[in-house]
Amino acid sequence: MPLPIGQLYQKKELGNGTIGSLKNYSVYTVTAGADVNYGIAVAIQDEKAVVATKAPIYGITIKRDYAIGHSYDDIENDHWLQGEKIGVLRQGSVSVPITEDVDRLDQATVNADGTFRPAKSGEQVVGRFLTAGDANSTAIVDVNLTDMGTVGDGVTPAPNPTGTTTTSTDKKETK
Repeated sequence: MPLPIGQLYQKKELGNGTIGSLKNYSVYTVTAGADVNYGIAVAIQDEKAVVATKAPIYGITIKRDYAIGHSYDDIENDHWLQGEKIGVLRQGSVSVPITEDVDRLDQATVNADGTFRPAKSGEQVVGRFLTAGDANSTAIVDVNLTDMGTVGDGVTPAPNPTGTTTTSTDKKETK
């Protein structure tokens, strides 16, 4: 097997709508109410998925396992078509388009076109970025239902210098 040379074979980042980790994820099937690109936040309107214009969101579109077309050039413009049954990630990690520079563990929110950027203070959060990324490229965002509807604090958590995780064993007693 030959060694990859630079970006000859593939860019470092994943394409929009690609599942971003090996952890468990949850994908629901819904009908597209309009043409929707991969990795875009969607909301439900009249029981169909449409591009989300703000948080909270229903989920994030994943890409299909095949391309519609007859050449490699068709892959670049492939997207979900109105009326198709599409996969929408509700919980897990997926590669998304970003419009601003993001750092690892930044809180994520949605732009008016369904793309993603870091949440500013007071904005609703839809997840956290697992990877850093430059503006107008991609990053992996982790969507967890517990993040939906929360308000951003505009702060990136400091890295843990020891590399260890902490857990709490406190339990609330019920009577």
